[in-house]
Amino acid sequence: MTHNKGFTLMELMVSIAIMSILVCIAVPEFKQWNATQTLSSSVRRVHSVFQLSRMEAIKEGRDVVMLFSEGAGSAGTYSSFVDDDGDRVQDAGEKLIVSGSLPDNITLSRARFDFAGSGTLNKLKTHFDSRGLTTGRNGEIRMTNLYGKVISVILNSAGSSRIDSM
Repeated sequence: MTHNKGFTLMELMVSIAIMSILVCIAVPEFKQWNATQTLSSSVRRVHSVFQLSRMEAIKEGRDVVMLFSEGAGSAGTYSSFVDDDGDRVQDAGEKLIVSGSLPDNITLSRARFDFAGSGTLNKLKTHFDSRGLTTGRNGEIRMTNLYGKVISVILNSAGSSRIDSM
């Protein structure tokens, strides 16, 4: 009597059913994990732009302005430039340090800085002076992903920035 080696049709169908259930459970979790990783990467990028801008202000001995626009995906932008004439507007010939936009599915939902030291956080720009200090008081950049996860970059008047997960 010979023994056939292999799987029966029933064993194969049960295995496929179990694998299908596991995939249905794993895919949504993977999408959420991927969105969180994309958000974290975007926040770290903006945090590094703060640090780079501060270092450039100290190195150049001039003001460096950071501009933001709120919005989702490519509408959420950031840029940093050396402000030679002190008008806080990028004019022709002023050195662009870095600029970029956020990836799809990430929203720059809040960009507030106390630009004039008045205590009202309602401006989309800040600057570092030649000593690396910011104008006014604290500021915040807040980003969110599709799943409602929020991470902020907090800037203080000493020019230091930190990442804060909410």
